Amino acid sequence: MPLKDNFIGYSILRRLNIILLFLVFQSRPCLAGEAHEFYLRGDLSKAASAYFQDAAGDPASARPLLNAAMCLKQAGRYYDAALAMTRALEREPHNPDIYSELGWLRFHLADYTGASSAFETAIRIQELHPRAELGLASVYANLEQKDRALAHLDKFRQLRPDFAGVDYILAWNYMNFKMYGEAEEALIEALRKDPSFTEARLPLAGIYARQGKFNEAWNQYYRVLDYAPGHPVASKMMKVLEGKLTKQPEEIRPPFRITRPLVMEPLEATESLSSSVKIRVGIGATATGKQGRNNLLRLKSFEGLTVTGKRSGKIFARIPPDVSWTFLHESGRVVLKDPAGKVYGRFTGALLVKPAAPGGTVIFDADRRTNNPWFRGADRQYRGYIELWPVPGRGIGTVNVLETELYLLGVVPSEVAPQWPYESLKAQAVLARTQVLIRRARGGQHRKEGYHLCDGQHCQAYKGKSIEANTTTRAVVETEGEILTYHGRPAYTFYHSNCGGWIQASKEVNGWGHSPYLVSKADGHPDHPEAPLDPWSWNLWITGNPGANCNYPGRVRASEYRWMKIIRQKDMTFRVNKDYAVGEVLNIIPLKRAPSGNVNSLRVVGSKKTVDVTREHLIRNLLGFSSLKSTLFKIEINRHKDGKVRNYWIYGGGWGHAIGMCQSGAAGLAGKHGKSYREIIEFYFPGTSLRRIKYVKKNK
Repeated sequence: MPLKDNFIGYSILRRLNIILLFLVFQSRPCLAGEAHEFYLRGDLSKAASAYFQDAAGDPASARPLLNAAMCLKQAGRYYDAALAMTRALEREPHNPDIYSELGWLRFHLADYTGASSAFETAIRIQELHPRAELGLASVYANLEQKDRALAHLDKFRQLRPDFAGVDYILAWNYMNFKMYGEAEEALIEALRKDPSFTEARLPLAGIYARQGKFNEAWNQYYRVLDYAPGHPVASKMMKVLEGKLTKQPEEIRPPFRITRPLVMEPLEATESLSSSVKIRVGIGATATGKQGRNNLLRLKSFEGLTVTGKRSGKIFARIPPDVSWTFLHESGRVVLKDPAGKVYGRFTGALLVKPAAPGGTVIFDADRRTNNPWFRGADRQYRGYIELWPVPGRGIGTVNVLETELYLLGVVPSEVAPQWPYESLKAQAVLARTQVLIRRARGGQHRKEGYHLCDGQHCQAYKGKSIEANTTTRAVVETEGEILTYHGRPAYTFYHSNCGGWIQASKEVNGWGHSPYLVSKADGHPDHPEAPLDPWSWNLWITGNPGANCNYPGRVRASEYRWMKIIRQKDMTFRVNKDYAVGEVLNIIPLKRAPSGNVNSLRVVGSKKTVDVTREHLIRNLLGFSSLKSTLFKIEINRHKDGKVRNYWIYGGGWGHAIGMCQSGAAGLAGKHGKSYREIIEFYFPGTSLRRIKYVKKNK
């Protein structure tokens, strides 16, 4: 049953506009494919017009009108989108999804009466409709009807029990209703499901501070800075709380300590692997892969260490087993001190710090005095040896030199969970090894910094020996020397944590080039390929919980597959203006999308100017204080009755750039479909082949 129009501020002119859009270009035939191309290119008005053409040519179908509505909504034209959806209801009057999405349009326009009517109709048609339950809860929360709001939120949580977003919304409402104890519980639950949910840590820290739990509040702000370095609120509040702490920071967040050698049973990789090419890995690197600011480092070894000049070969010190010595950066030199403070030298050249026994390791003792967070909260243990040298303006350059295969022992468990299906671990080992080959070529991407690869996601994660596991070590040993090639040359083996259900091709992302084997495809059943979704289907898909290889309950965190954020207008405006002086943010419009739905061009409309952002990492970093997990998202703008922006609701999927192998999807292909590592690699890199390289041992 169609709803009566009851929008606030609707005019005859707007109705005439939508009719004109509906009738435009009727004299010329239009295909849905053309409309979809306009949509993907970001020509949203043309896309809506083309879909209206299709609607005119097929009077019985609601789908073209729904697609037109999604294009108008993405462009920020919520009134026109709602009118198009109302026309769609005339063709399909018993579809609960249409009523639900119409309700959300009205809700974001602050038309709470119209929104509640639409949501209630959706639930009458389909009992416990997830989006409608969340919508009704949001309406009643804004109307300050606490009991009704919480009742519908509880239903939504029952329908999406693994979705961290529902606990966050519950907490948001508990805070508004001044139910701080309940808000605390909901925020803790959200963080249990998604530890990276920075937006949940901030209000939790505020609750702790209000309760006088200053240690707990300080800890949460510290955790915020783990995920969002430089966050202004967290940085300020940590300083405010310092004088109120009842414990020392190292007691509140005790560092992880390595107290005994790691014994790998039954497999010891160094006895199984042959010699391989040595590589240089920058450790403790920044998010951009550059040297960290190492003002102070403390090193030790269970076997003892020698400190040697790289050029001279002279041994300057012998460090006894399990004793930490300090390396300081002072006046452009590296200063070596023993535990008593005795200086053993002030060096302008590079030093080599090597274990005193074959197969030994070097350990960095965690120390809160260092400026580099990587060496502050946990001990770090590495195979091979460490090279240190003074870097002007930054501190001590720090590189781990070791053989490729031994390096991979610390990469694979840093990138994937060791308990994942074994064949997915082998696939990861092959791709990581190929990455080494590519990044080492011509000195590596970081040759100016003094190494081939960094240890972060800028290259590939590497946490050293302390994270090694038997399953991942065996995966490296069993694939030793195997790399992925295309036409005889090493392939670009990009990978990411979770694609959200769809892979995007490299050619669709600005700056990633065109590799024929880096294709766009659904991360679904390998024997049943899927076509790209139209705007309406994609809208339901991104807000729902559809099946996919990477949607793997029990093995993969649900919060990596589907997530959400709600960002206040003042926070969004503050964040955007850190990078672009746009003034007050008035609208945010995803323009260009890949067939996967990933946003590859974003328009930010401000009171002073409009900017288009086209780089994947810049788009992710722009929308909030902590980076979005991916560019696979839609954004809904919630407004006050006067039209001013209130906040932004961002619904997203996946974690990472979505190019190449989906690591969570590989686990699903192996665990759910029984695929081998070769079949997994062929699925994500079609047309490539495996080959085994023969290592030539090098000493540099």
